[in-house]
Amino acid sequence: MRALLASIILSLTAAISASAEPSVKIINFTADWCPNCQILNPRIDEALEAFEDGSIERVDLDVTRIRPSSSVAERGQVQAELIELANEHQVAYLWDWYGGITGIAVAVSADNGEPLACFMRPMTAKAIKGQLRLAKMLAEQGTSGERVPDGPDCPVL
Repeated sequence: MRALLASIILSLTAAISASAEPSVKIINFTADWCPNCQILNPRIDEALEAFEDGSIERVDLDVTRIRPSSSVAERGQVQAELIELANEHQVAYLWDWYGGITGIAVAVSADNGEPLACFMRPMTAKAIKGQLRLAKMLAEQGTSGERVPDGPDCPVL
């Protein structure tokens, strides 16, 4: 009986742990000096309140320390740190697209970094929340490599 109870507890613990892993990551290109970010970031935060289950993680690629007065060495160091962070989250390709650009965020599948939705300043918190619901559904139920978001593609600059 104890073995059965222990087995059930372990199974439940594993299920809870698995569900705590995010299925979607928001890769947010931001900086404290970015006026678009000052509008977009609170909207992302508000939208994330609907996903307190841990299914969505926000990752800030913050270029605040890159300023016109920064030396080449300082810029290179910050960029190297941000590229490393992007690599950790399987989104180095996003740095290639948007590195140094701010005021844009991309929802990606946590398992492979596949883009699912993009967020920019004109979007309301409600619209972001709706796109996050779709992104979560695609990430959790779609086939890896074949998840096609509804709506416009992310801009490639």
